[in-house]
Amino acid sequence: MGIIQRKSLNGYCKSLKIEEAMHMFHEITRKGLKPDIVSYSTMLQGLFRVARCGDARKLFDEMRAAGQIPNEYTYGVILDGLCNNHQVGEALSMFHLVGESKLNYNVVVYTILIEGASKCGKLDTAKTLFHDLTLKGLQPNVRTFNIMISGLCREGQLKEAKLLFLKMDESGCPPDSVTYNVLLQGYLRNKRFDDVEMLLHEMDGRSYSLDASSLSLLIDQIAAGSLDRRMIELIGRLVPKEMMSIPA
Repeated sequence: MGIIQRKSLNGYCKSLKIEEAMHMFHEITRKGLKPDIVSYSTMLQGLFRVARCGDARKLFDEMRAAGQIPNEYTYGVILDGLCNNHQVGEALSMFHLVGESKLNYNVVVYTILIEGASKCGKLDTAKTLFHDLTLKGLQPNVRTFNIMISGLCREGQLKEAKLLFLKMDESGCPPDSVTYNVLLQGYLRNKRFDDVEMLLHEMDGRSYSLDASSLSLLIDQIAAGSLDRRMIELIGRLVPKEMMSIPA
């Protein structure tokens, strides 16, 4: 498959014009041209994006039958696609079936599965994966930590979320603005106002801003009279300028 055809295929998939992409893909194969692993991966990603998991599985089988060996990126696309379509069980089965020799487990693959499990309410599975990741000597990145902290907060496990938050600096992966906002929202939803104030001060010290979700929850608490004047003034310093502008 040529560069122009590959770019066209990628364009169709990115714009979710999957029927056009499928037609082009089959025309290419009908003419005797052999799609490469990149083209197959692009098609798989497009099919998963429009929730056509059955077609993605069929294409994956066709790819292997054609002698194309899935690489690490292809497996990442499939695992991500399955997780995004709430088929975490199948993603985990593939993860274990493929094995370390073929998949070359890395932080990206683990993060995909941790996020999928967490969003589907399988927090214990996410915890196990996170633990396995560290046992293999891999270093979680800030996104991995943020996903785990978000899942813990969602389930009300704030003590564990805070311990993981504190572990970030210790492991050389300092929390970013997303981390602070995720934990802040967990504290606000559980009315842990002492912890809220502590985080707000830390955010101010690190020049981090509130995101829209954090600000909305804080406004609710201000309206309820739960926050004192000092905290309200502190919040004012953390509101991004773009959120303070009033449309004409």
